[in-house]
Amino acid sequence: MTDRTFDNQTLLRQLILLDGIPRRVIALTGVASAGTLLGALLLGFPLWAVVLATLLPWVPPFAVDMALISRHYGWLALFYALVVTQIGHFLEHVVQMGQIHIQDRPLPQARGVFGALDIEWVHFAWNTWVLVAVLLLLRPFARNPWLRLTALFAAWHELEHAYIIWTFLETGRAGGPGLLADGGRLGGGLPLSRPDLHFLYNVVETVPLLIAFVHAVRRFCDVCLARARAHAPVGGSR
Repeated sequence: MTDRTFDNQTLLRQLILLDGIPRRVIALTGVASAGTLLGALLLGFPLWAVVLATLLPWVPPFAVDMALISRHYGWLALFYALVVTQIGHFLEHVVQMGQIHIQDRPLPQARGVFGALDIEWVHFAWNTWVLVAVLLLLRPFARNPWLRLTALFAAWHELEHAYIIWTFLETGRAGGPGLLADGGRLGGGLPLSRPDLHFLYNVVETVPLLIAFVHAVRRFCDVCLARARAHAPVGGSR
């Protein structure tokens, strides 16, 4: 195993597995999460409440881990937070696709897990967060080609939602096709419903974002290793 591979694995373990948090805290959080899941199911909570109850116990250790990552790795903390939240958002679109194409639900009833958040202002705010975070990350990771590609897709997605929110404010009607969905502003759009189109938007944002994150971790470890070797005494031992 090379030094770089070890460093990559160490950093990824802290990022993905909350390795900076004591194991007993992780174990207690897992028990609390399982308990809230069971309680929500026994009480007959709706799906969104079950998922929320299961995730809430993990918020404090995740926040602490983000603080530790920020202290030791700087901008990688924001990068990781963006990746985690975008994956969660993407999974919401996956659930919606299952409701539409597997369960054959009509569009008004196919709103993912957190259907109460399926409103135009939330969509616009979410994509604004993604775009702003990516633009902030472009400064410390300017040489990351996958991040630049993500920024391009995120900018177009933001433009779509900016137009959608503008038409919503003009007409008061939610769920418009935007620019490129079927019936959209640009040439009548593509032969895709809005949910299908925005699922594809999230695919082309999430995939390069994940690759960009791995690229950033590898680059960070390469730089740290080069600095360590530059300061190591010639012929010195560990």
